[in-house]
Parts: sequence; C-alpha cells; structure tokens
Amino acid sequence: MVLEALERIQDAEKKVEEMRQTAQKEILTYEQKKAQKFKQLQDESQEKVSKMLRDRERQLAEQLEQERVLLLSEAKEQDQEFRNKYEKKKDAIVDHIIERVKKVYGSQ
Repeated sequence: MVLEALERIQDAEKKVEEMRQTAQKEILTYEQKKAQKFKQLQDESQEKVSKMLRDRERQLAEQLEQERVLLLSEAKEQDQEFRNKYEKKKDAIVDHIIERVKKVYGSQ
C-alpha cells in the first residue's frame, strides 16, 4: 500500500513534470509566434513610413520643379519686358543726350 502510494506520487510527479515541460514549450512557441508577428508588423509599419516619405519627397520634388519652371518663365517675361522697354526708350534717350551735349557744348 505504501509502495503503491509512492508509485502514484512518482507517477503524479512525472505527469506534473511532463505538463510543466509541455507548458514551457507552449509558452516558448507562443512567445516565438508573438515575436515573429511583432517583427512582421514592425517591418510593415517601417515600409509604410518609408513609402510615405518617398511619396512626400516625390511630391515636394514635383512642386519644386513646378515652382522652378514658373520662376524661369516669369524671369524670361521680365527680361523680355526690360528689353522691349529698353528698345522703346533707347532712341529717345540717345536723342536726349545728344541734345544736352549740343546745349552744353554747342553745335559744331
């Protein structure tokens, strides 16, 4: 009877040890799955952030190019306006200078 009780206790201890080892394996497997899922989510999040940054960078580059084109166009228009004004006023200014020289130095 005592031997029988000891055997039952030993069997129970073995079963408890087996259950403990099984539980540890399950916990380890669960931790690995969660770590893997976390890594996957982290990678996906990083990819989304990278994509957002690339999209924003592309958008800003396009906007900058549009502004550059607009500024070049405006600069060309202003340059042409200055050239037109210069051409219109050039002859009048030259005539005015000649008249002033004639008045100051007299006509020879």
